[in-house]
Amino acid sequence: MEPPIFFAPPENIQADQIHLPAAESHHACDVLRLRSGALVIVVDGLGTAYRGELVIESKKPSIVNVHAQIRNFGEPNCRLTLAAGLSAGFKFDEVVDKGTQIGVSRFVPVVTERSKVKMEDARRIALKTARLEKVALAAMKQCRRSLRPEIVAPMAIAQYLHLIDRDSFKLVFHPSNGARSLADVLPPELPKRITLLVGPEAGFTSDELSQATAKGFTSVSLGPRILRTETAGPVVCALVMERLGELR
Repeated sequence: MEPPIFFAPPENIQADQIHLPAAESHHACDVLRLRSGALVIVVDGLGTAYRGELVIESKKPSIVNVHAQIRNFGEPNCRLTLAAGLSAGFKFDEVVDKGTQIGVSRFVPVVTERSKVKMEDARRIALKTARLEKVALAAMKQCRRSLRPEIVAPMAIAQYLHLIDRDSFKLVFHPSNGARSLADVLPPELPKRITLLVGPEAGFTSDELSQATAKGFTSVSLGPRILRTETAGPVVCALVMERLGELR
């Protein structure tokens, strides 16, 4: 059986010793009922995992004595960004949860012309982003990754396209006449950075598709069935990860 995984922020990690946060210490001692000497893995959310031995002291947060470090523990070779259009009544939590499990490194909620949602004030956006970061953290531990994905604050699609990474391989998923299949557009030598863009429930406008194409996006179709946004995002990520050999 693989050792259980816990999280500790970088400031809790020294060269050979890690102080588990109170919540993680409670999970280790009171939920899993681990004892001193148990082998565990601690991830820092930045891509490093630490194998070590749990040390439990009465009425104190647990400590892990580090035996070894592992860079990019559980991480895919490709940095995958998922930008997904928001829709009224649609929660981004499910996309973050499933996408993190599949291997997404960065999530960008985008507001489009057909999103039917309004940009909220900075405080509400900060609260929602913090909640999504908790979702990503839980999914990261569950699927045994070491990198907590970045959650970008919601932005208008025009703003996002202006900031797009030029060197990333870019695909926009939309059931348009000129869209091609995923197998036809992926190059033989797959890139290290890929950006996937999916629309809101009502899809992109023709003007938004033109803007995306002008920024280097290739239009891709998922076939005759129209998927919900919370389904489309994880599905396209899984399809790309399979082509990259990350799900084999």
